[in-house]
Amino acid sequence: MKRLATGTTALAAALLLGAQPATGQQQRNPPAPAAQQDSRPGMAVLDFDIGATIGQDPDDYQALRRGLAAMTISELTANPAVRVVERAQLQQILQEQNLGREGRVDPNTIVSIGRLIGARYMVTGTIFDVRGAFRIDARLFDAETGQILRTQRVNGRLDNVFDLVSQLALQLMRDANLPALERRVMDEHRQANPAPPTQAVMAYSRAVLYADRGDTQRAVEQYRRAIQAFPQYTQAKSDCNRLQAGACS
Repeated sequence: MKRLATGTTALAAALLLGAQPATGQQQRNPPAPAAQQDSRPGMAVLDFDIGATIGQDPDDYQALRRGLAAMTISELTANPAVRVVERAQLQQILQEQNLGREGRVDPNTIVSIGRLIGARYMVTGTIFDVRGAFRIDARLFDAETGQILRTQRVNGRLDNVFDLVSQLALQLMRDANLPALERRVMDEHRQANPAPPTQAVMAYSRAVLYADRGDTQRAVEQYRRAIQAFPQYTQAKSDCNRLQAGACS
């Protein structure tokens, strides 16, 4: 019995000693904390539709419906209270699910897209142009129900189209009950993303159109034209280099 007790004691001691190095290893390499989930509401902007248009080449409007949506996304990112879905991510989802099309998107599709990308809000819009008198009608959807929460309209001239996009983004922020941007934040965003002239906006929009069509060479050419027209065009440089590394450095 004494030998059994001694053996049991030795075994227990060995097990205890064997456990100590593992404990020390765990203390030296603690488990990595779980990634914090982004709790901000998500918002996605679909390419705009084309309403009544007179005065530009049809391809220009096909370009603008994409370019202005991309610019709206960029303006919305100024608000840190919302998680804005990148256009490239949204386009990939639309293609994979065969949801992208030239026509209007119905409420059921809005709900499907919102669920796939985890967006709380979806934005659609329609552009109108009658010989330079420009308008954007936008709709803010509840991505869970497909119901329209708000409609907005901005009017102006095609010559000042970037100002219309900026106005629209601020209205969408209010409609989604996002905190108002501080003046400092607005000034910093505008300093980093100065307002481009319409000539540069048109070239940028054509670049987005060609990129969607898979024509990288023509897309880069138009990005470069946009930057040539407005060397401070931050978004054009970023999108160009994302499409083809170093193309617009």
